Amino acid sequence: MNNRSSQHLKTMLFGEAKGQNPKLKTIGVDASRAVLAQRTGTEHYAASLLSALSRLPEAQQGRFTLYVNLTSKAIARERLAFSLPHAWRIRAIPFPRLWTHVRLSVEMATRPPDVLFVPSHVVPVWHPRRTVATIHDLGYLYYPQAHTRLSRLYLHLSTLFSAKAARRVIAISEATKRDLVGRCGIS
Repeated sequence: MNNRSSQHLKTMLFGEAKGQNPKLKTIGVDASRAVLAQRTGTEHYAASLLSALSRLPEAQQGRFTLYVNLTSKAIARERLAFSLPHAWRIRAIPFPRLWTHVRLSVEMATRPPDVLFVPSHVVPVWHPRRTVATIHDLGYLYYPQAHTRLSRLYLHLSTLFSAKAARRVIAISEATKRDLVGRCGIS
């Protein structure tokens, strides 16, 4: 994570200036991708970002909850492969299918954090007003042959929903930003 993106994410999660919000925020993170046994780019991004966040001075005292689709907190800790700050906790909430849309949504409706960070682009249907989402790419628009028709439809609808539902969107590249603005009408 470069210095500019690190500062941008810190501002979104912790506020504009140190001491701006005396009440410690609870920051929830969809860490389901970061703890997958087989990682691809999105999963590596999520795990690396969490590791970098855990080393920030602001995060040492922040109350983070990492939501995972696993049966055990111990498995999540092992797969993260870095030490969690003292105030961070893991919330293992397993569910067989549609975890983000069903199980994480129920969690957000019943016990929402002050801020939800989604590093893997799928914002749950029920989510806090203060939600930050990362959109990695819109590759399904450029390589439709790599996806089934149903997969393309799901990717398009979930990307549009996530980009519109999130209070802040992190586009990981200028190309993704251009696609979100030009092809999806997201500003």
